[in-house]
Amino acid sequence: MVDPTDAELLAAAARGDGDSFSVFFRRYARPVTLYAVRRCRDPHDVGDLVSETFLVALQAAGRYIPQTDTALPWLFGIARRVLARQHRRRASHRRLAVKAGNVEPLVTGDEVDAIAEAIDASRQRRAIEAALATLSDGEREIFLLVAYDGLSPGEAAVVVGVSANAARLRLSRARRRMREELDPALRSIPEARHAF
Repeated sequence: MVDPTDAELLAAAARGDGDSFSVFFRRYARPVTLYAVRRCRDPHDVGDLVSETFLVALQAAGRYIPQTDTALPWLFGIARRVLARQHRRRASHRRLAVKAGNVEPLVTGDEVDAIAEAIDASRQRRAIEAALATLSDGEREIFLLVAYDGLSPGEAAVVVGVSANAARLRLSRARRRMREELDPALRSIPEARHAF
């Protein structure tokens, strides 16, 4: 028996087939969770990002139009927008808490600790973070989607909403800049900086 495609699963889910969406969820829960772990600073946000991403995916299942062999870029695009909303909400809550003189409650628990450890484990060394900070937002997003999330440049282009050529150009510039920033030998030889 051939496994159903993502498009088939989402079409069935749009018609109310909960089993199809369960299969789709199991297929992509891990990569979406890893995406969230790499981008969230607070353990609570990881679970929120994953659940909101799949909720939006279920609501949009009937409008899914396959652009690649996998729905993962589509899911990452949803996660990216959900994450932006999370950041706006969190900033708004912080401003409100400061005005009200309140502080966020401390949370304990094994699950929160495990997520916090996963976030800490996924954090890159300061040198990599500094190198990533030198990239433009567009270059950084494409680089992370390809290097960390395992998408092809064409799939990353779908997530970000640019052409495949633009994604490849951004990726090339990002890789060159990362090599320049992370290789001390390249920084000390001006001619070598342009060899990439």
